[in-house]
Amino acid sequence: MKSFFYIFVVLLIGLPAITLAQETNNTISKSRFKKKQKSPFAEHIDFEGMVKRYLMKETQPMEPLEGIYSVSAIISKRGGFLSNPNREKIVARKDNYAKVVIMKDSEHPNREYMEVSLASKVPGKYPVVGEFSSLSEGRVFVYKHYEPKQPNTSFSFVLSEFDILDGILTEVVRRKTITYKLSYLKIYPKKEETSLRRISNNK
Repeated sequence: MKSFFYIFVVLLIGLPAITLAQETNNTISKSRFKKKQKSPFAEHIDFEGMVKRYLMKETQPMEPLEGIYSVSAIISKRGGFLSNPNREKIVARKDNYAKVVIMKDSEHPNREYMEVSLASKVPGKYPVVGEFSSLSEGRVFVYKHYEPKQPNTSFSFVLSEFDILDGILTEVVRRKTITYKLSYLKIYPKKEETSLRRISNNK
C-alpha cells in the first residue's frame, strides 16, 4: 500500500512538472521561431500594398526607372599612407547579390520611388530598403539606402540607355578615398517588352 502511495505521489508531482517543462520548451521554441522570422527593417510592404501602388498608376505609362533589378556592388580604395594616390584597389565585390523592385510610390506623400527587396525573412512581407528621387535632368536620381539602426546613406545614380542604373558614393577616411559603386541591371521589363506594351496600348 505504501509503495502504491509513493508511486501516486511521484506521478502527481512528476506529471505536472513534465507538462510544465513541455509547455516551457514549446514556448521557447515558438519564441525562437518568432525571433528568426523577425526582420530588422522598420518598414515593410505586403503583396496587397504592392498591388495597390501598381493599380493606382494603371492609367499612367510605366516610368523608365520602374522594374525588377539585379544588384551588384564594388568597394574600392585609393591612397593611404605610403600608397600610390592614383592606384585604385578593389576591396570587395558582390555580383548579383540582391533582387529588388523599384516602383512609383503613390501611397507615400514624401517618397517618389520606393525600393523593395524581394528577399524577405517574414512570409508575405517585403522590406522597404530605399527610395529614389529624380532630379530635373530626368535620368539622374538621388538614392537613400535604409539600413536598420543606421543613418541613411545617399548615392548619386544615373540611368543609362541600356537599362542599367549606376550609383556611386565616395568618402575619405584616414587619407584613403573609399568608393562604393552600385550597379542595378533591369531584368524586367526589358526595353523590347516595354515597346511592345506601348504598341498594344495604342491599338
